[in-house]
Amino acid sequence: MRIKSTNLVNQDLEQHKISLSDEDVNFLTKSPVKFIDGNFANYIWGGYYLYAMKGMPYDNKTPVAAESWEVSGHKKYPSCILMPDGRIFTLKDLLKDGELARLMLGDVIVENFGQAFPILVKFIDVHQHMSVHLHPSQKIAKALGEEDFGKEEVFIVIDLHEDTESLLYLGLKDKVSIRDFKSAISKEQNILHLLHKIHVAPGDIFRIPSGVLHCWTGGSIAIEIAESSDLTYRMYDFLRQRQMHIKKGLISFDYKCNQGNALKRQCKGKWEPMLIKGLDSVLTHNALRIERIRANFDFSPVKICNRDTFEVLMGIEGSIEIISLKGDWLVHLHKGSSLLVPAKAGDYMIKGVDQVNKNRALRISMKIPDKNDK
Repeated sequence: MRIKSTNLVNQDLEQHKISLSDEDVNFLTKSPVKFIDGNFANYIWGGYYLYAMKGMPYDNKTPVAAESWEVSGHKKYPSCILMPDGRIFTLKDLLKDGELARLMLGDVIVENFGQAFPILVKFIDVHQHMSVHLHPSQKIAKALGEEDFGKEEVFIVIDLHEDTESLLYLGLKDKVSIRDFKSAISKEQNILHLLHKIHVAPGDIFRIPSGVLHCWTGGSIAIEIAESSDLTYRMYDFLRQRQMHIKKGLISFDYKCNQGNALKRQCKGKWEPMLIKGLDSVLTHNALRIERIRANFDFSPVKICNRDTFEVLMGIEGSIEIISLKGDWLVHLHKGSSLLVPAKAGDYMIKGVDQVNKNRALRISMKIPDKNDK
Protein backbone atom coordinates (compact mmCIF):
# COMPACT_ATOMS: atom_id res chain seq x y z
CA MET A 1 0.00 0.00 0.00
CA ARG A 2 1.13 3.51 -0.80
CA ILE A 3 -0.54 6.65 0.53
CA LYS A 4 -1.53 8.76 -2.47
CA SER A 5 -4.48 10.59 -4.01
CA THR A 6 -6.91 8.19 -5.66
CA ASN A 7 -10.60 7.51 -6.17
CA LEU A 8 -10.10 3.76 -6.50
CA VAL A 9 -12.69 1.71 -4.63
CA ASN A 10 -11.34 -1.54 -3.18
CA GLN A 11 -13.73 -3.98 -1.58
CA ASP A 12 -11.68 -7.15 -2.14
CA LEU A 13 -8.83 -6.76 0.33
CA GLU A 14 -7.13 -10.02 -0.54
CA GLN A 15 -6.78 -9.44 -4.27
CA HIS A 16 -6.49 -5.66 -4.55
CA LYS A 17 -3.88 -3.32 -3.21
CA ILE A 18 -5.28 -0.76 -0.76
CA SER A 19 -4.86 2.80 -1.98
CA LEU A 20 -5.56 5.69 0.36
CA SER A 21 -5.82 9.41 -0.27
CA ASP A 22 -4.50 12.05 2.11
CA GLU A 23 -8.10 12.50 3.32
CA ASP A 24 -8.32 8.77 4.05
CA VAL A 25 -5.12 8.87 6.09
CA ASN A 26 -6.38 11.85 8.08
CA PHE A 27 -9.64 9.98 8.76
CA LEU A 28 -7.69 6.97 10.08
CA THR A 29 -5.09 8.79 12.15
CA LYS A 30 -6.25 12.22 13.37
CA SER A 31 -9.40 11.25 15.28
CA PRO A 32 -10.77 8.14 17.02
CA VAL A 33 -11.65 5.20 14.77
CA LYS A 34 -14.94 3.36 15.24
CA PHE A 35 -15.39 -0.14 13.85
CA ILE A 36 -18.37 -1.85 12.27
CA ASP A 37 -20.43 -3.51 15.00
CA GLY A 38 -21.36 -7.18 14.89
CA ASN A 39 -17.87 -8.72 14.76
CA PHE A 40 -19.21 -11.72 16.67
CA ALA A 41 -17.75 -15.15 17.31
CA ASN A 42 -20.76 -17.49 17.27
CA TYR A 43 -19.43 -20.18 19.62
CA ILE A 44 -22.00 -22.58 21.00
CA TRP A 45 -21.75 -21.33 24.59
CA GLY A 46 -22.89 -17.78 23.72
CA GLY A 47 -26.28 -16.07 23.96
CA TYR A 48 -28.00 -12.87 22.83
CA TYR A 49 -26.88 -10.41 25.49
CA LEU A 50 -24.26 -8.79 23.25
CA TYR A 51 -26.89 -7.96 20.62
CA ALA A 52 -29.05 -6.31 23.26
CA MET A 53 -26.12 -4.44 24.82
CA LYS A 54 -25.23 -2.99 21.42
CA GLY A 55 -28.83 -2.23 20.45
CA MET A 56 -28.70 -4.63 17.50
CA PRO A 57 -31.82 -6.52 16.33
CA TYR A 58 -32.07 -10.28 16.87
CA ASP A 59 -34.63 -13.07 17.10
CA ASN A 60 -34.62 -16.80 17.79
CA LYS A 61 -33.15 -17.46 14.34
CA THR A 62 -30.15 -15.18 14.96
CA PRO A 63 -26.84 -17.01 15.65
CA VAL A 64 -25.77 -16.78 19.27
CA ALA A 65 -22.91 -14.38 20.00
CA ALA A 66 -20.34 -15.67 22.48
CA GLU A 67 -17.74 -12.96 21.86
CA SER A 68 -17.62 -9.55 20.25
CA TRP A 69 -14.10 -8.96 18.94
CA GLU A 70 -14.13 -5.24 19.56
CA VAL A 71 -10.70 -4.13 18.38
CA SER A 72 -8.88 -6.90 16.55
CA GLY A 73 -6.06 -7.19 14.07
CA HIS A 74 -6.29 -10.99 14.18
CA LYS A 75 -6.96 -12.81 10.93
CA LYS A 76 -9.84 -14.84 12.40
CA TYR A 77 -12.14 -11.91 13.16
CA PRO A 78 -10.42 -8.65 12.15
CA SER A 79 -12.13 -5.37 12.99
CA CYS A 80 -13.57 -3.58 9.94
CA ILE A 81 -13.59 0.15 9.28
CA LEU A 82 -16.21 1.86 7.13
CA MET A 83 -14.59 4.72 5.22
CA PRO A 84 -16.54 7.91 4.43
CA ASP A 85 -17.00 6.85 0.78
CA GLY A 86 -18.32 3.38 1.66
CA ARG A 87 -15.16 1.30 1.26
CA ILE A 88 -14.49 -1.25 4.00
CA PHE A 89 -10.99 -2.10 5.20
CA THR A 90 -9.81 -4.40 7.98
CA LEU A 91 -7.46 -3.11 10.64
CA LYS A 92 -5.20 -6.07 9.89
CA ASP A 93 -4.75 -5.08 6.24
CA LEU A 94 -4.34 -1.37 6.89
CA LEU A 95 -1.49 -1.99 9.30
CA LYS A 96 0.50 -3.87 6.67
CA ASP A 97 1.70 -0.45 5.53
CA GLY A 98 4.58 0.60 7.78
CA GLU A 99 3.98 4.34 7.48
CA LEU A 100 0.30 4.06 8.36
CA ALA A 101 1.09 1.62 11.20
CA ARG A 102 3.39 4.20 12.79
CA LEU A 103 0.75 6.91 12.52
CA MET A 104 -1.97 4.72 14.01
CA LEU A 105 -0.02 2.72 16.60
CA GLY A 106 2.90 5.05 17.37
CA ASP A 107 6.58 4.81 16.52
CA VAL A 108 7.49 3.33 19.89
CA ILE A 109 4.86 0.56 19.54
CA VAL A 110 6.08 -0.45 16.07
CA GLU A 111 9.71 -0.43 17.24
CA ASN A 112 8.97 -2.65 20.25
CA PHE A 113 6.10 -4.87 19.09
CA GLY A 114 5.99 -4.67 15.29
CA GLN A 115 3.31 -3.18 13.08
CA ALA A 116 0.58 -5.82 13.56
CA PHE A 117 -2.05 -4.82 16.11
CA PRO A 118 -0.63 -6.25 19.35
CA ILE A 119 -3.74 -6.77 21.50
CA LEU A 120 -7.18 -8.33 21.30
CA VAL A 121 -10.11 -6.98 23.32
CA LYS A 122 -13.55 -8.59 23.49
CA PHE A 123 -16.90 -8.45 25.19
CA ILE A 124 -17.98 -11.99 26.07
CA ASP A 125 -21.34 -13.51 27.02
CA VAL A 126 -20.86 -16.82 28.79
CA HIS A 127 -24.42 -18.12 28.42
CA GLN A 128 -23.37 -21.76 28.84
CA HIS A 129 -20.20 -23.40 30.12
CA MET A 130 -17.05 -22.75 28.13
CA SER A 131 -14.72 -25.69 27.68
CA VAL A 132 -12.13 -26.46 30.33
CA HIS A 133 -9.08 -25.09 28.57
CA LEU A 134 -5.74 -23.33 28.85
CA HIS A 135 -3.44 -21.14 26.78
CA PRO A 136 0.26 -21.85 26.17
CA SER A 137 3.06 -19.48 27.08
CA GLN A 138 4.92 -17.59 24.37
CA LYS A 139 7.84 -19.98 24.70
CA ILE A 140 5.75 -23.14 24.40
CA ALA A 141 3.63 -21.80 21.53
CA LYS A 142 6.84 -21.15 19.61
CA ALA A 143 8.24 -24.59 20.48
CA LEU A 144 5.03 -26.22 19.25
CA GLY A 145 5.33 -24.40 15.94
CA GLU A 146 2.12 -22.42 16.40
CA GLU A 147 1.43 -19.47 14.14
CA ASP A 148 -0.28 -17.54 16.94
CA PHE A 149 1.49 -16.30 20.04
CA GLY A 150 0.98 -17.70 23.49
CA LYS A 151 -0.98 -15.50 25.84
CA GLU A 152 -2.34 -14.74 29.23
CA GLU A 153 -5.70 -13.06 29.69
CA VAL A 154 -7.34 -10.50 31.95
CA PHE A 155 -11.08 -10.89 32.54
CA ILE A 156 -13.18 -8.06 33.99
CA VAL A 157 -16.72 -9.09 34.95
CA ILE A 158 -19.20 -6.34 34.07
CA ASP A 159 -22.57 -8.04 34.62
CA LEU A 160 -24.25 -11.33 35.50
CA HIS A 161 -27.27 -13.12 34.09
CA GLU A 162 -30.06 -13.61 36.61
CA ASP A 163 -30.51 -16.95 38.33
CA THR A 164 -27.23 -18.46 37.18
CA GLU A 165 -24.32 -19.90 39.13
CA SER A 166 -21.74 -17.50 37.58
CA LEU A 167 -18.60 -19.41 38.44
CA LEU A 168 -14.98 -19.37 37.41
CA TYR A 169 -13.11 -22.64 37.78
CA LEU A 170 -9.44 -21.74 38.05
CA GLY A 171 -6.55 -24.20 38.37
CA LEU A 172 -6.60 -27.39 40.38
CA LYS A 173 -8.09 -27.67 43.85
CA ASP A 174 -5.81 -27.99 46.84
CA LYS A 175 -4.61 -31.58 47.32
CA VAL A 176 -5.56 -32.62 43.78
CA SER A 177 -2.47 -34.32 42.42
CA ILE A 178 -1.10 -34.08 38.90
CA ARG A 179 -1.46 -37.86 38.78
CA ASP A 180 -5.22 -37.62 39.47
CA PHE A 181 -5.56 -34.88 36.88
CA LYS A 182 -3.72 -36.86 34.19
CA SER A 183 -5.68 -40.01 35.04
CA ALA A 184 -9.01 -38.18 34.55
CA ILE A 185 -7.77 -36.73 31.27
CA SER A 186 -6.66 -40.13 29.97
CA LYS A 187 -10.10 -41.57 30.76
CA GLU A 188 -11.84 -38.63 29.06
CA GLN A 189 -13.66 -37.85 32.31
CA ASN A 190 -15.26 -34.56 33.31
CA ILE A 191 -12.42 -32.77 35.13
CA LEU A 192 -14.46 -29.82 36.42
CA HIS A 193 -14.69 -31.32 39.93
CA LEU A 194 -10.88 -31.25 40.13
CA LEU A 195 -10.74 -27.47 39.64
CA HIS A 196 -10.99 -24.70 42.24
CA LYS A 197 -14.44 -23.06 42.20
CA ILE A 198 -14.82 -19.27 42.53
CA HIS A 199 -18.12 -17.37 42.70
CA VAL A 200 -17.75 -14.14 40.70
CA ALA A 201 -19.46 -10.76 40.95
CA PRO A 202 -19.64 -7.66 38.75
CA GLY A 203 -16.38 -5.74 39.03
CA ASP A 204 -14.22 -8.80 39.69
CA ILE A 205 -10.90 -8.89 37.85
CA PHE A 206 -8.98 -12.09 37.17
CA ARG A 207 -5.67 -12.58 35.47
CA ILE A 208 -5.50 -15.99 33.80
CA PRO A 209 -1.82 -16.96 33.43
CA SER A 210 -0.68 -19.12 30.55
CA GLY A 211 -0.66 -22.81 31.38
CA VAL A 212 -3.50 -22.55 33.93
CA LEU A 213 -6.72 -24.52 33.44
CA HIS A 214 -9.90 -22.48 33.60
CA CYS A 215 -13.58 -22.61 32.76
CA TRP A 216 -16.26 -19.91 32.99
CA THR A 217 -19.72 -21.32 33.63
CA GLY A 218 -22.92 -19.83 32.28
CA GLY A 219 -23.88 -16.49 33.76
CA SER A 220 -21.05 -14.01 33.31
CA ILE A 221 -20.74 -11.05 30.95
CA ALA A 222 -17.15 -9.86 30.87
CA ILE A 223 -14.38 -8.10 29.02
CA GLU A 224 -11.42 -10.20 27.90
CA ILE A 225 -8.09 -8.50 27.23
CA ALA A 226 -5.08 -10.39 25.88
CA GLU A 227 -2.28 -10.44 23.38
CA SER A 228 -3.48 -10.84 19.79
CA SER A 229 -3.83 -14.61 19.84
CA ASP A 230 -6.63 -17.15 19.48
CA LEU A 231 -4.55 -20.07 20.75
CA THR A 232 -6.71 -22.22 23.03
CA TYR A 233 -6.23 -25.87 24.02
CA ARG A 234 -9.45 -27.64 25.09
CA MET A 235 -9.01 -30.32 27.74
CA TYR A 236 -12.68 -31.13 28.38
CA ASP A 237 -15.78 -29.90 26.53
CA PHE A 238 -18.85 -31.51 28.13
CA LEU A 239 -19.29 -34.02 25.28
CA ARG A 240 -19.99 -31.31 22.70
CA GLN A 241 -17.97 -33.03 19.95
CA ARG A 242 -15.59 -30.16 19.28
CA GLN A 243 -11.90 -30.64 18.60
CA MET A 244 -9.76 -31.37 21.65
CA HIS A 245 -6.09 -30.55 22.20
CA ILE A 246 -5.02 -32.94 24.95
CA LYS A 247 -1.42 -33.54 23.84
CA LYS A 248 -0.61 -29.85 23.38
CA GLY A 249 -2.53 -29.00 26.54
CA LEU A 250 -0.46 -31.37 28.67
CA ILE A 251 2.72 -29.89 27.21
CA SER A 252 1.48 -26.37 27.96
CA PHE A 253 0.13 -27.11 31.46
CA ASP A 254 2.01 -25.20 34.18
CA TYR A 255 2.95 -28.00 36.57
CA LYS A 256 4.55 -25.58 39.05
CA CYS A 257 1.66 -23.14 39.48
CA ASN A 258 -0.22 -22.64 42.73
CA GLN A 259 -3.49 -24.42 43.44
CA GLY A 260 -6.71 -23.55 45.26
CA ASN A 261 -6.96 -20.30 47.21
CA ALA A 262 -3.27 -19.52 46.71
CA LEU A 263 -3.83 -19.38 42.96
CA LYS A 264 -6.99 -17.31 43.43
CA ARG A 265 -5.07 -14.74 45.50
CA GLN A 266 -2.32 -14.67 42.89
CA CYS A 267 -4.75 -14.08 40.01
CA LYS A 268 -7.41 -11.79 41.46
CA GLY A 269 -6.77 -8.16 40.58
CA LYS A 270 -8.01 -4.84 41.90
CA TRP A 271 -8.02 -1.24 40.76
CA GLU A 272 -5.33 1.00 42.26
CA PRO A 273 -5.64 4.81 42.06
CA MET A 274 -3.14 6.56 39.80
CA LEU A 275 -1.66 10.04 40.14
CA ILE A 276 -4.14 11.43 37.62
CA LYS A 277 -7.51 11.86 39.36
CA GLY A 278 -10.13 9.65 37.78
CA LEU A 279 -7.67 7.00 36.56
CA ASP A 280 -7.06 3.59 38.16
CA SER A 281 -4.79 0.79 37.00
CA VAL A 282 -4.63 -2.96 37.48
CA LEU A 283 -1.40 -4.94 37.73
CA THR A 284 -0.59 -7.06 34.67
CA HIS A 285 2.28 -9.51 34.21
CA ASN A 286 2.73 -9.02 30.50
CA ALA A 287 3.01 -5.97 28.22
CA LEU A 288 -0.66 -5.01 28.52
CA ARG A 289 -1.52 -1.69 30.15
CA ILE A 290 -5.07 -1.65 31.53
CA GLU A 291 -6.63 1.39 33.19
CA ARG A 292 -10.11 2.40 34.26
CA ILE A 293 -11.46 5.88 33.66
CA ARG A 294 -13.95 7.24 36.22
CA ALA A 295 -15.78 10.25 34.76
CA ASN A 296 -18.91 10.78 36.82
CA PHE A 297 -21.27 13.53 35.74
CA ASP A 298 -20.37 15.82 38.65
CA PHE A 299 -16.60 15.19 38.44
CA SER A 300 -14.01 17.31 36.70
CA PRO A 301 -13.01 15.99 33.24
CA VAL A 302 -10.22 13.42 33.12
CA LYS A 303 -7.39 14.70 30.92
CA ILE A 304 -5.15 12.34 28.95
CA CYS A 305 -2.00 14.13 27.80
CA ASN A 306 1.45 13.46 26.33
CA ARG A 307 0.21 10.57 24.21
CA ASP A 308 2.53 8.81 21.78
CA THR A 309 0.85 5.36 21.43
CA PHE A 310 -2.53 4.04 20.37
CA GLU A 311 -5.22 3.44 22.97
CA VAL A 312 -8.36 1.33 22.95
CA LEU A 313 -11.31 2.80 24.85
CA MET A 314 -14.19 0.52 25.88
CA GLY A 315 -17.41 1.77 27.47
CA ILE A 316 -18.39 -0.34 30.47
CA GLU A 317 -20.96 1.81 32.30
CA GLY A 318 -22.95 4.94 31.57
CA SER A 319 -21.88 7.26 28.76
CA ILE A 320 -18.89 9.53 28.21
CA GLU A 321 -17.81 12.29 25.87
CA ILE A 322 -14.24 12.23 24.53
CA ILE A 323 -13.06 15.64 23.40
CA SER A 324 -9.83 16.62 21.65
CA LEU A 325 -7.90 19.21 23.64
CA LYS A 326 -7.28 20.97 20.33
CA GLY A 327 -11.01 21.07 19.73
CA ASP A 328 -10.83 19.28 16.37
CA TRP A 329 -12.91 16.18 17.24
CA LEU A 330 -15.52 14.89 19.69
CA VAL A 331 -16.94 11.36 20.03
CA HIS A 332 -19.29 9.56 22.41
CA LEU A 333 -18.76 6.18 24.06
CA HIS A 334 -21.39 4.18 25.92
CA LYS A 335 -21.56 0.75 27.53
CA GLY A 336 -20.87 -1.91 24.91
CA SER A 337 -19.05 0.32 22.43
CA SER A 338 -15.34 0.63 21.69
CA LEU A 339 -12.97 2.71 19.63
CA LEU A 340 -9.32 3.06 18.75
CA VAL A 341 -7.60 6.36 19.51
CA PRO A 342 -4.65 6.54 17.09
CA ALA A 343 -1.28 7.72 18.33
CA LYS A 344 -1.50 10.86 16.18
CA ALA A 345 -5.02 11.84 17.31
CA GLY A 346 -3.60 14.10 20.01
CA ASP A 347 -4.46 14.66 23.66
CA TYR A 348 -8.03 14.55 24.92
CA MET A 349 -10.30 14.82 27.93
CA ILE A 350 -13.18 12.66 29.05
CA LYS A 351 -16.43 13.92 30.56
CA GLY A 352 -19.25 11.84 32.02
CA VAL A 353 -22.62 12.62 30.46
CA ASP A 354 -24.96 10.09 32.09
CA GLN A 355 -26.59 11.82 35.07
CA VAL A 356 -28.01 8.61 36.56
CA ASN A 357 -25.38 5.90 36.20
CA LYS A 358 -21.70 5.91 36.88
CA ASN A 359 -19.63 6.70 33.80
CA ARG A 360 -16.80 4.22 33.34
CA ALA A 361 -14.52 3.21 30.48
CA LEU A 362 -11.41 1.11 30.04
CA ARG A 363 -8.23 2.53 28.53
CA ILE A 364 -6.00 -0.21 27.10
CA SER A 365 -2.60 -0.06 25.44
CA MET A 366 0.93 -1.42 25.83
CA LYS A 367 3.66 -0.90 28.39
CA ILE A 368 6.86 0.19 26.69
CA PRO A 369 9.94 -1.75 27.92
CA ASP A 370 12.64 0.26 29.60
CA LYS A 371 15.73 0.52 27.41
CA ASN A 372 17.79 -1.02 30.20
CA ASP A 373 15.54 -4.11 30.15
CA LYS A 374 16.25 -4.97 26.51
